[in-house]
Amino acid sequence: MLTFVFLCSCNNNDRLIKEIQELSGCEITFPDGYVSLSSNDSLSVDSLLTKDIKVVSYIDNLPCTSCGVRMLHAWIDEVKEIDSEVAYVIVVQTQEKDVLFENIDSMRLPCPLMYYDTSVFGEVNKLDVLARNKTFLLNKENKIVLVGEPFGNEKLTQLYKKTIASLEEEYSHDSGGMRK
Repeated sequence: MLTFVFLCSCNNNDRLIKEIQELSGCEITFPDGYVSLSSNDSLSVDSLLTKDIKVVSYIDNLPCTSCGVRMLHAWIDEVKEIDSEVAYVIVVQTQEKDVLFENIDSMRLPCPLMYYDTSVFGEVNKLDVLARNKTFLLNKENKIVLVGEPFGNEKLTQLYKKTIASLEEEYSHDSGGMRK
């Protein structure tokens, strides 16, 4: 499928490229054992996981859980600009469970979080990668189509939009015009 190489002016270019190549086309698995956290009772992770197109961001070992939760709000606002019909799945793994749980209601996030108290999500999906390679666009088979953090990067944001539109068109033809 489509792969985008996000290059930056740092010493990790070779590692970034290698990780993107290794992740592209891999299937992401959502293991049991997560807690769905939401400030809105009508939102559930399970309903997001049934969507055909998903943007998944994996946040592990937050150095500051409350800072990370505040960052999530800004991230979700920005990601909704890409396509409001796409499922946005944020997977969080932190040892500061109490801080995360305390902050979730006050953040009023427009989507639920998947919380794991261990690194099972990262281990199952072999996500020992750089932070900028922990955001993925998944197709309906949960295979990685794009790798990279599009936020703050207009070219990558446009590539996400274009790829999502292409997937939507493909799935609309496959299902006779109906999309999940």
